[in-house]
Amino acid sequence: MIALTWLRGLIRRPGRLVVVTLGVALAVAMLATLGGFLGTSKATMTRRSVSSVAVDWQIQASTGVDPGAVARTVAADPRVRATQVVGFADSPGFTATSNGTTQSTGAGVVLGIPDAYRATFPAEIRTLVGPTRGVLVTQQTAANLHAAPGDTITIARAGLAPVTVKVDGIVDLPQANSLFQKVGAPPGAQPQAPPDNIVLLPDRVWHQAFDPVAMLRPDQVRTQIHARLDHHLPTDPSAAFNTVSGQARNLEVKLAGSGLVGDNLAAALDAARGDALYSQALFLFLGLPGALLAGLVTATFAASGAPRRRADQALLRTRGATVRLITGLALLETAIVGLAAGALGIGIALLAS
Repeated sequence: MIALTWLRGLIRRPGRLVVVTLGVALAVAMLATLGGFLGTSKATMTRRSVSSVAVDWQIQASTGVDPGAVARTVAADPRVRATQVVGFADSPGFTATSNGTTQSTGAGVVLGIPDAYRATFPAEIRTLVGPTRGVLVTQQTAANLHAAPGDTITIARAGLAPVTVKVDGIVDLPQANSLFQKVGAPPGAQPQAPPDNIVLLPDRVWHQAFDPVAMLRPDQVRTQIHARLDHHLPTDPSAAFNTVSGQARNLEVKLAGSGLVGDNLAAALDAARGDALYSQALFLFLGLPGALLAGLVTATFAASGAPRRRADQALLRTRGATVRLITGLALLETAIVGLAAGALGIGIALLAS
């Protein structure tokens, strides 16, 4: 009976409860909004990092190892969704003759690209002029050779006679830095820039031209297996980085020295981890002070009603209320304020989000 009388008294004088509830709700809303923003930002960082990578893994087969066996091991990994085998060959240089003049370049790289490569990794190669298949040269190489689609270029080979091919198109390699990375090398030992001169040959033509070079000069030819992974990853960049890195190390264990993994996806997520830490610092420096300020204002206002509260409690004691009952009523009031403020604060945060 006394509890009902106490609640009726609170309802008849709702001003203090409403203000206290609004103050607590404001603190809850601020923390919830910033927390939701932080979680959404981390998820966005992870998605953008993943989408910015053209080839998730570049697995380079060790010298003397059957690339087909390495490719089968990679394709059997449950996290791998698609693979393509790419050949890399060093060339002493390229030569082209047009309009009665001959242009030559320095050393370059010749890639052997399977027919399905561009469908599997559409962001790796961008067509500028001509068809999407055939013999393709990069924009810089075409400028150095003054070559255009339909022209003939000569590709020098180490220890063997050069081969001649007809240019079908001109392309750009937006992610050449990662494509021509030195797999397994530490960051400081990576090439400063990708090669200036690059020619892309169909896989069949590349094998005809450079399989003999591999037998004569194996140091001039190497094979990589490019892999696309399942992108169902944790939304937090740090957790996603740990997941992808662990998968790469697990694959290297399965390869048992027959190949090294160039983890482009983990490198992109590693960069996003720094941004995520910065956003957490903003949460601490911006969210917590605001919530503390709202809490202090609310506590100050609640304390202003202490004399009246003591008078009410004294009146209850004169009517036979025990200390336990009075404490229970105070806790009941606190619970009502907490539940109402929490629900209101979360509702405000959802609307803000």
